[in-house]
Amino acid sequence: MVLTQEQLEMIQKQLVGLPPEEQQKKMQEILAQLPPEDVEALRQQQCPFCMIAAGKIPAKTVYEDDMVKAVLDINPANKGHILIFPKTHYQLLFTMPDNEVARIFQVANKLSKAVFEIVGAQGTNIFVANGQAAGQNAPHVLVHVIPRFEDDKVGLVWQPKKIEEKEMEEVAAKLKEIKITIGEEKPVVEEAEVEKEETEEEQRIP
Repeated sequence: MVLTQEQLEMIQKQLVGLPPEEQQKKMQEILAQLPPEDVEALRQQQCPFCMIAAGKIPAKTVYEDDMVKAVLDINPANKGHILIFPKTHYQLLFTMPDNEVARIFQVANKLSKAVFEIVGAQGTNIFVANGQAAGQNAPHVLVHVIPRFEDDKVGLVWQPKKIEEKEMEEVAAKLKEIKITIGEEKPVVEEAEVEKEETEEEQRIP
């Protein structure tokens, strides 16, 4: 469901004149009163990348298919800086279905190769800012492909932190405990059952 212009204007009137912190608080109150489908519709109507995907905001499109779209960044780190994003609204990468994640990085890989040829890049960075603490500014998943050149002064370097060996072991152990499924899960068939089925099949062959 898409919110009507009248509904949007009513929401805007409630926010006008409030300082940023109060606007955010008021917006949360408004969202809490809306049904889930209206909340999602409102987020999409306010999301610039959903609007670009829908053709409501013009952009320099360099690739598009049924799942993703890629455009030139209007505030690029370097010439040829590309933003790739899903057409469906997702705020964080891990909320996307695996097939869409696979598609978006396949496209990123192809476009990364292209910028070497098109803008003469000497390297590329492919990255995702996943969450505000990671520098995410837009409420939509974005994969950046940034062409790199020698001495281009684009800063993606961090100061290494010293983590104690015991703490690293604890983190590694906890991560290992998490069940990660890649692709479709297949039922595990015990070897004894397989052998039994093969024997029965052989017995049926004349």
